[in-house]
Amino acid sequence: MGGKTMMILIDQREVRDDDGRPVELRRRSFNLLMLLADNAGQVISKETLIDGNWPNVTASDESLARCISDIRGALGVKYRHNLRTFPGRGYLLEGTKTEAGNGVRLRCAEGAAESARGAEKPSLAVLPFADMTGDADQAYLALGIADDLIVTLSRIRWFYVIGRNSSFAVRKEDGDFRRIGRELGAHYVLAGTLRRDGRRLRLTARLVEAETCRQVWAGRFEGDLDDVFALQDRIARDVTLAIEPSLQTAEVEKARKKRTDDLGAYDLYLRSLPLFHAYTREGFAEAETLLRMALRHDPNYVDALAALADCVGRMALNGWRDDIEKAYAESCSLAERAVLADPEHPAALATAAWASAMFGEKFERASDLADRALALHPDTPAIRSYCGWVFVYTGQCQRAIEQFEAARRLSPLDPRSYFFLLGLAGARFFLKDFEATITLARRIIVESPAHIIAHRFLAAALALSGRKEDARIVLSRILELQPDYSLEHARRSRMGHDWMMTLWIEGLAQAGLPEHEAHL
Repeated sequence: MGGKTMMILIDQREVRDDDGRPVELRRRSFNLLMLLADNAGQVISKETLIDGNWPNVTASDESLARCISDIRGALGVKYRHNLRTFPGRGYLLEGTKTEAGNGVRLRCAEGAAESARGAEKPSLAVLPFADMTGDADQAYLALGIADDLIVTLSRIRWFYVIGRNSSFAVRKEDGDFRRIGRELGAHYVLAGTLRRDGRRLRLTARLVEAETCRQVWAGRFEGDLDDVFALQDRIARDVTLAIEPSLQTAEVEKARKKRTDDLGAYDLYLRSLPLFHAYTREGFAEAETLLRMALRHDPNYVDALAALADCVGRMALNGWRDDIEKAYAESCSLAERAVLADPEHPAALATAAWASAMFGEKFERASDLADRALALHPDTPAIRSYCGWVFVYTGQCQRAIEQFEAARRLSPLDPRSYFFLLGLAGARFFLKDFEATITLARRIIVESPAHIIAHRFLAAALALSGRKEDARIVLSRILELQPDYSLEHARRSRMGHDWMMTLWIEGLAQAGLPEHEAHL
């Protein structure tokens, strides 16, 4: 048969990519893929999949969804479309059975290979950690931590993790990262050492750009050996949380150095991120242009779809679009396209949940999407934050606070920390904790003086706490930033309960916001 294929070899219990390399999966996820492959072309119910993969064990839909997400991540952008979701029915694996019936061939959909090349995802190899304990019986720890890191990092969709068998087989004694990267086809290499001091385990790790041997990140982690498996899980989570932003920063810098006429969808997406994070009208407008260019390269690029949905929605929230309702509708449409392109993608789920609540008035769907995103990606700060906003606007303010606080713990130096603080300010406002709202809003404004939404919360909270003069001073700044803002405009906000809208309008009215736009 012409063309490359991914092969699922049922009898040998192997999965091989289109270059013949083994594909790594967690045991439960691997078993689930084998069950789907054995029944390729048939819709298998969730109940059948759960019973077949978790016999004599009570398993939840979330456990199944996590395995499905793992499988799609392992199949990659070129093949994940072969695993189809049938809402309310189950899942189907599309593929062609071999003549002997003991294997399944998966093919790229038309244009998928080009899309994968256009996305230009970076690749990362995780090497076994060098065991410095001197105890051969403890060597399993170094391998176990590297194994856990490969699985955990593989859940992040925007880069590719080299399989365990390849990473563990490469010669690494000389520490030649340039050679290791070349042999594995990896842009970045993660390596480190493991030391034991009594019942304490210390791990040092560093992330290196293979081509230049430049150190991108380094960190140190430690913990007690009382529960080895819990320690492995925690180290894998903590290292992943530390690595991802450093890796993204390195990729942004590489994209900035490329010639404008040599930019692909991935580069354009990366270039939009610092503009987005600057949170200015000009920055958002330029980010929007770059993201639309990225989607012209690849209309199904999930990260770009989700980012553009966010960008368009935020511009509307800040009053930076002429047709607010049209922008709200476009934000929802882009977010839904992202979910259709990849139903388990963290950014797609979280952005769709946020847009459904903020702009679509689909509060039940928003809550369902948020719950799904949190079940699949509980350790991603951005997911916690977007879902926190869903809970703010559906009136679940205490639950919202839990999400924003978790996001701050997971990423204390996040470049979008203002997003966490603003969410906390919003939740505290609707809990009528106006003093906390004032403190939080002022912190945001110190970091971002043109943040209109922070000014709105500050003005409303000051007015409702009896400080009318202070509120009017803040209101004058709001009208400098957005001269057409009015109570009529404020009522366009979507909120899950009438009492929330009543409180919001009351605060802004007491601050002196006019009913209608002032015509100059």
